[in-house]
Amino acid sequence: VADCEATRAGFEFHFAVVLPGGSWCFTRDLAEASIEAAPKLAHGEAISAIAAQDFDACVPHMFCWPGYTAYRALMDLLRVPLVGNSPECMGLITDKVQAKAVASAAGVPVPQGELLSSPSQVPTVPFPFVLKPCREDNSMGLAKVECEAELAPAMAEAFKFDSSVVCERFIPLGREIRVGVFEDESGEPTIVLPGLEYLLTPEHPMRVSADKISVTSEGVPWDDPSKFLSTNREDAPDYRRSICPCPMDEALTAKIRDAATKAHKALRCRDFSIFDFRVDPQGEVYMLECQPVCSFARQSPLMAMASKTDTPSLQHPTLYHAMMRRAAARRPAPYDADRILGMK
Repeated sequence: VADCEATRAGFEFHFAVVLPGGSWCFTRDLAEASIEAAPKLAHGEAISAIAAQDFDACVPHMFCWPGYTAYRALMDLLRVPLVGNSPECMGLITDKVQAKAVASAAGVPVPQGELLSSPSQVPTVPFPFVLKPCREDNSMGLAKVECEAELAPAMAEAFKFDSSVVCERFIPLGREIRVGVFEDESGEPTIVLPGLEYLLTPEHPMRVSADKISVTSEGVPWDDPSKFLSTNREDAPDYRRSICPCPMDEALTAKIRDAATKAHKALRCRDFSIFDFRVDPQGEVYMLECQPVCSFARQSPLMAMASKTDTPSLQHPTLYHAMMRRAAARRPAPYDADRILGMK
């Protein structure tokens, strides 16, 4: 409660809610009754309303493809600085093949893989391998394929979610570790948070969609927030549990730190980033994905990792406040009529 009071005392929040179907509404809170009662606006009306308000910053909470890209770009167009990553970065990291190509070019280890464009295309990566839709989240459509008999159904499932599918060499389970990165005051990604390890098992060696988001008997995510996430629920099996901070020796810490900071810069992340790494039995690390989003709730993975440090500036809500002030300081300068050269 004190955290909420400190945040409200330092910042004035307005909520722009984009509803299914594309209409908008503006509210002072996110209670269902408030959203239901608020006047609904068409897209153009909402844009005009945002432009008229002259907001200092925007904290994006739309964790979908349009929210990652189009709606973030809209804030850029309206000259409202975003907390966190740009629409260009989010578009890049959502494409798994492009993101790994860019990271690999910067020296970040990634699994061997290829891009498949048709369910009938025969992978050249040897068994066992992992199939995953190229532009999807939360392990939707993901499957480990051990042999030829498993290939066709796995391909069909993956292609349900995208027109392109990534086929990657399966990295034998050693460990799977998530790390968060924050930029320092100069914009360099020097702050690497304590690692969070997913306690996978030989019988369950990789995280699938059900290990991340709980679903009802109808196969849709729970509306109840207490049941939405699968990890660390009271009734979760061992392979759905995680620990933070996780133990890492100096060699592994150095490898993960080097890979995470290189990937952050190569992918042009801003403010913060989150990376999942696979560690094979020999201790070699491979970047699985970059997912630089955060709700800034105390329970969110990035905030939870930050809370395991002894650094006051990385504690909630101080860190959240700093992110908002940093974004507001990025407000674009007024139009300069004297500048006639360059693209920016």
